[in-house]
Amino acid sequence: MSKTIHFILGAAGLALLYWMAQQIGFDVLKENFLRFGFSSTFLLIAVYSLAQIAFCMAWFVLLKDQKHPIGFWRTFYAYAAGDALNMTVPSGNLAGEPVKIMLIKNVVNAESALASVTVYKFADFLSMTLFLLAGWGLHFFFYKMPAPWVIGGGVILFGMTAASVLFFFIQQKGFFLRLGKLLHSLGLEKWVESKLQSAHIVDEAVRKFYDSHHKPFALSVFYNFLAWFGGVLEIMIFMRLLNLPVSFPAALTVETFSLFVNNISFFVPARIGVGEGARTLLFVALGYTKDAGLSYGIVRRIRELAWVGIGFLILFFSRRGGNGASGQTPRAQI
Repeated sequence: MSKTIHFILGAAGLALLYWMAQQIGFDVLKENFLRFGFSSTFLLIAVYSLAQIAFCMAWFVLLKDQKHPIGFWRTFYAYAAGDALNMTVPSGNLAGEPVKIMLIKNVVNAESALASVTVYKFADFLSMTLFLLAGWGLHFFFYKMPAPWVIGGGVILFGMTAASVLFFFIQQKGFFLRLGKLLHSLGLEKWVESKLQSAHIVDEAVRKFYDSHHKPFALSVFYNFLAWFGGVLEIMIFMRLLNLPVSFPAALTVETFSLFVNNISFFVPARIGVGEGARTLLFVALGYTKDAGLSYGIVRRIRELAWVGIGFLILFFSRRGGNGASGQTPRAQI
């Protein structure tokens, strides 16, 4: 998708956000934010760091299982920088993965770093599928959601489940080597020839991991699954601080169906406008006011921007210092 289309979609998202704020009333939103306060917003940013740590732990357990000489905070440093790109660049949460590899490859060689990220992303996707399945299934016991939301969620879940199974078998057969051969067939011989050997090494590392390291993979799925509840906790804290009725089922339902919308709007830059609109509609569907829903959507956007800022600061200083640009350790399989 071209930069022009991304710009148009981003501008449309901003226009949608402005229209929603205008419809609800800027004075009402201002009153909500004043009542919520900067200290409460900072609290949500701090609380969500627990989810970020859990997401990073899901990657770290894969690296430490193979005794790579890397500490948790160095891993977190790379994770936060990559996550900043994932949250801003329309790429299906893949734009930041090369950055993660770049920032650890002078401690963990490039092939092992790529293998670890490949296994991590699959654990992340699988855990999100399980989280959404749990949230979608449990909502039937508490709420009667509009049929399009329920059916749409079910279709997305079916697609994600099928994709999880398909990607697992593709990894077993050799994902990167097959990708290299595909690129070769498209006429990219010169670029591919130098990569095929590395592709074979990475594929073999991934296969060995799934065959022999079940516990760390299960731990990675568990930490990722736990981290997805960070958004649920955030919504409940927001409800409490804004003196709204606090409900775990409501928070879980909002987070679940918000993620469904996120998954189908990945092409919108930072999902601007779309995320806020979805959360506003979900708050209303569950009996809350639309101004509370949009207020939460904007507060959440502020939290996301804070973490994006942290990630880009890390990336800026790492590039200035040449971090990850050179230096290799002996080749080691993940």
